[in-house]
Amino acid sequence: MRTTPPRTGLVWFRTGLRLHDNTCLFAALQENEQVYALYILDDTYLRGPDIGAARVAFLFDALHKLQADIESYGGQLIVRRVKEAPQIEVIAVAKEVGARAIYLNRDYLPYPLQRDRHAKALAEAEGIAFKTYPDILLVEPDRVKTETGQPYQVFTPFKRRWENLVNVPERYPVEPLLGRLRVTHRAHSAPIPTLAEYGLTLRQQIEPAGERRALQRLEAFARNGLPYYHQRRDFAADPDSTSRLSMHIKWGTISIRECYRTARKVGGPGAQKWIDELAWREFYHAVLYYFPHALTGPMHPEYDRLPWSENEAHFEAWKAGMTGYPFVDAGMRQLNQTGWMHNRLRQVVASYLCKDLLIHWQKGERYFMQMLVDGDWPANNGGWQWVAGTGTDPRRATRIFNPVLQQERYDPQMDYIRQWVPEFGSARYPTKPIVPHEEGRQRFLNAFKAMTGKVQDDDMGKLF
Repeated sequence: MRTTPPRTGLVWFRTGLRLHDNTCLFAALQENEQVYALYILDDTYLRGPDIGAARVAFLFDALHKLQADIESYGGQLIVRRVKEAPQIEVIAVAKEVGARAIYLNRDYLPYPLQRDRHAKALAEAEGIAFKTYPDILLVEPDRVKTETGQPYQVFTPFKRRWENLVNVPERYPVEPLLGRLRVTHRAHSAPIPTLAEYGLTLRQQIEPAGERRALQRLEAFARNGLPYYHQRRDFAADPDSTSRLSMHIKWGTISIRECYRTARKVGGPGAQKWIDELAWREFYHAVLYYFPHALTGPMHPEYDRLPWSENEAHFEAWKAGMTGYPFVDAGMRQLNQTGWMHNRLRQVVASYLCKDLLIHWQKGERYFMQMLVDGDWPANNGGWQWVAGTGTDPRRATRIFNPVLQQERYDPQMDYIRQWVPEFGSARYPTKPIVPHEEGRQRFLNAFKAMTGKVQDDDMGKLF
């Protein structure tokens, strides 16, 4: 009969809400005889101004499915809720279950970095090992630097260096180890809450969460979309034009390594173009890692002195998808109804808000975070600053998307518009735009010239 307790570890899930190809979980299962899992619901996020029902609903769905997967092996997902200081709670749980080590995948945003440093100090003071692993990115941001050791601020040279550093291992052989999730006793755990407990109501039809759903999405995209991605990725009406995996990648219900492996296996120009998009995600993570001020303001403050409009009627019309430009409005309706928007439309609607309507990009950035099921701070912030011209490449400041040309190019049969703006052409749809593109474009260019003394690429708004 055994007289000593089993060697026990604690996995602290944040994203990475899956059992397979999960770096910290695999390490914990290798090193311990018994592994507990923990998820802490942190009010810093769940009651923050950028939160929305779609993102939280997806999280709760993912937690229910992760919980069921763990319990199928006799394990337990311990759920705790805190108003602040989750690092204190994780140490308390580790002591409660007798864990000798805490395992977690690294995060690179300012708040998690500070939180995890504090948690590490608290753990080590208690004699508990604190082990962190790279998992959410293919290459950690502190590895992608110039020859002089500086961070990149332009995507193309970043991508060249990044590609040389990508080294993806085979899937971790976790299956024989999953029996170690079985625990000898169950710790106190709060039930996974409802949206109503956070004052949220879901009005969107969102993507189901979970590891199985994510893998199904990836397999279908590899067959139907990935080989043609370089040709079809901008056509919003085509359901196979993009992977629709962004929410699964954000919450880690699929491994980013599995996405990369699949693209390499498929090969060809479509797969390479999709890998470029994975690189954009990593670039924006690196930007916020090195320049955290960009999370709450412009990357280049000198490009944020425009006389921004405070026209709330225009902002509300944009949010509702009633600008009078049907391609813009279709994108906003898709967001409002599904919690997701095609990437081409994200650029078009963002350009119309901050260039044609001259409304501050941060208002759009926040609305996206409140509505998107895949809302991820690096990608959302980076995308908005790229369009607004306040980000890493201010040369983009005078690139202004023409909503009519965009529709003619990427929805020529108006299939996307008919799907999301069914009343287009009737008396129920605006007869004219709230701000005509040429008028808004010229107003922006005049304001930009007054601010900087110059206008770059004056014809960009006509070309795009």
